[in-house]
Amino acid sequence: MAEPKRIVRKGRIYHLRVADAEYRAFIWQAGKSFCGRVEDQPQVQVCRGSTVTTVRAQLTAALAASLKG
Repeated sequence: MAEPKRIVRKGRIYHLRVADAEYRAFIWQAGKSFCGRVEDQPQVQVCRGSTVTTVRAQLTAALAASLKG
């Protein structure tokens, strides 16, 4: 049985503050756009946008929505 391929992405960790708590977002470049995810928060889907700022805003909004319930 073949081992699963491991994917290595180069990106940066950004700190997000939502509801008085700190979260870490990992954002990487994928072609001409950027993708990002919130670490240790699997309920927040991967976000994609044309800039890092756009992805950070999307992740912050998605995280805030998931915390509300």
